[in-house]
Amino acid sequence: MTGLDRYAPLADEAAAAVLRREAQYPALIGAGKLSADQAAQEIRVWRAIAADWRWVVSLDRVEAPSATLAEKVEALEESTSRAERAMRRAFARSDSSVQEAWAKDMPMAEMTSRYGDATAPFFTEWERYWCFADLLDWYRRDLPTSERPGIAHYLDQQARDNRAGRVAA
Repeated sequence: MTGLDRYAPLADEAAAAVLRREAQYPALIGAGKLSADQAAQEIRVWRAIAADWRWVVSLDRVEAPSATLAEKVEALEESTSRAERAMRRAFARSDSSVQEAWAKDMPMAEMTSRYGDATAPFFTEWERYWCFADLLDWYRRDLPTSERPGIAHYLDQQARDNRAGRVAA
C-alpha cells in the first residue's frame, strides 16, 4: 500500500470536481451566469484540493496552484450544500419503491439487489454528497479550533509504518 489508498474515493471525487468545473464553466461564463474570475478561482482551489488528495492516496506530490485552508473549506462547504440538494432531488425523482425501501431503512446493498438500476441516480448522488462531506470534515480538522488530528497526522503515521516495515524486512 502506498499512501492512504483507502481514501481513493475522496481523491477521485476531488479530481472529478475539477474536471466538471473545467467542462461546465466555459458555458456558464458565456451565458453570463458565472464570472471568469470566479470560475478561475474555483478551479484553482479545486486543483489544490485534488492535488492534496492525490498526495494522500499515492504519496505523489504534483504541481498545483496554492489555496488557503479557508478557501478550501469555503469551496467544500458550497460543494457539500450543492451535493446535498442534488441528492435530495435525485431521491424525490426516484422510483416509489426506492423511496419506500429507504423509509423502511432497507440496506443499500439489498435495495440495489432488489431494485437495480432504479437506485443508481439516488445512490450516485448519495456517494458524491458523502465524499464532499468527508473532504470538508478532513479540512475542518486542520482549523486552529479543531482538536482532532488532520490528514497529515495519518500520512506521517503511514510513512513511519512504511519505514518500520522496510527496516524489519
